[in-house]
Amino acid sequence: MPLKNTISPSANGQYLRSDEVIEIIGKMPSWMMRRGITLIGLIFLSILIAAWFFKYPDTIVSKMVISSGNPPIKLVARSSLPIQHIFVSNNDQVITDQPLCVLSNPAIYDDIRKMMLLTTRLDTTFDLNATLQKIKLPAGMQLGDLQPAYTDLCLSIQDYLFYITHNAYKATIGSLEKSVTFNGRLQKELSNKEKTLQEQLNLQHHRFAADSSLVTDRIISPLEFEESKRKMLDQQMNTGNNRSSMLQTDLQEIGYQKDIAQLTLQKQNEENSLQRKIKDAVRRFNGQYAQWEQSYVIKSPTNGKISFFKYWKENQVVTAGEGIMMVTPPMLGYVVHGSVGVDNTGKIKVGQRVIMKLPTYPFEEYGVLNGKIVARSMVAMDGNFSLEIELENGLITNTGKVIPQQPELDAMGDILTENKSILARLFEKIVGKLSTGR
Repeated sequence: MPLKNTISPSANGQYLRSDEVIEIIGKMPSWMMRRGITLIGLIFLSILIAAWFFKYPDTIVSKMVISSGNPPIKLVARSSLPIQHIFVSNNDQVITDQPLCVLSNPAIYDDIRKMMLLTTRLDTTFDLNATLQKIKLPAGMQLGDLQPAYTDLCLSIQDYLFYITHNAYKATIGSLEKSVTFNGRLQKELSNKEKTLQEQLNLQHHRFAADSSLVTDRIISPLEFEESKRKMLDQQMNTGNNRSSMLQTDLQEIGYQKDIAQLTLQKQNEENSLQRKIKDAVRRFNGQYAQWEQSYVIKSPTNGKISFFKYWKENQVVTAGEGIMMVTPPMLGYVVHGSVGVDNTGKIKVGQRVIMKLPTYPFEEYGVLNGKIVARSMVAMDGNFSLEIELENGLITNTGKVIPQQPELDAMGDILTENKSILARLFEKIVGKLSTGR
């Protein structure tokens, strides 16, 4: 009970304490009262020591993507059109540049492929003439946007084949070559005649020499000697005429060979010009095919497995810029990329630990993946810094569970930055508030 009137004034004005007060004052305080301040001080000191030694790191949260070294490639439609043909099935293995589907267009894809095989053959052949003699242009092709280029190619090939079979150079050169042949025979005859004439001339020289001696000795008359001299001169003239004929045949052969060379060159130039027209038509067709293919054909950019999502059958209408299929290349290890905003990024350093939680595999059941930062961008793009993280144990979590291999996984990562004690953090806050005047 509370004490009342424990102190009352005395007759001489002094205050007298009551018996209860005297009893309290005279009693020794308890242990709690005597040691309480010391105990509180020890507790406070223990708290300060614990706050100094107990440390925990700051964490910065980052969105991360764990992907294969060969990440999946999304195939995007370039035009908003129905699907005309699909050449693969879901989960099929495909190779680089394999056609996967064709969007609706006026051309028949099989006709396009036939023409591409033909133009590739014409573009790579070393003997265009021999190749053109063997091939036959298909009729009734339905090539859509490529029809004008196909028509130009057909016309250039027809012009070339007509030239090969109907040009006048071949007949003219053939006639000249026959003339060269006959001229060669004439040369041979003249050469044989030259030998006979030379022998006759030698005999005539001997006869003239003999007649010269006889006329000197007056055995023959001067008239007979003059006749012998005339015969020798006639023989010399015949021999000279034969040699002139041989020279003329040589000159004729040179002229024939010159005409043949000129005509052959003209023929080759015209043939080369027509071949160039074919080559140019082939290249124009291939160029227009490349544009057509870019607009209507979806091809695999790499080896891998095809995956369907929203579109899986013909006549479905795709939207330009929308993903149609996904190609997943073979797995080649994993890389992790993350992004963080500009706040507190100065604390992020290479080598810091990262704890990754996978939304598709709850960490309470599967655990977390451990990694470390191996690179950080020096500047931000669109308000974010990029990070590159290395997995310490691949897809094995800290609890020893293995995450199934898959091309891509989303993750939320906690980046462990500075490891500070509670006391240091409290002191930093106090100093920070004092320095800002708050």
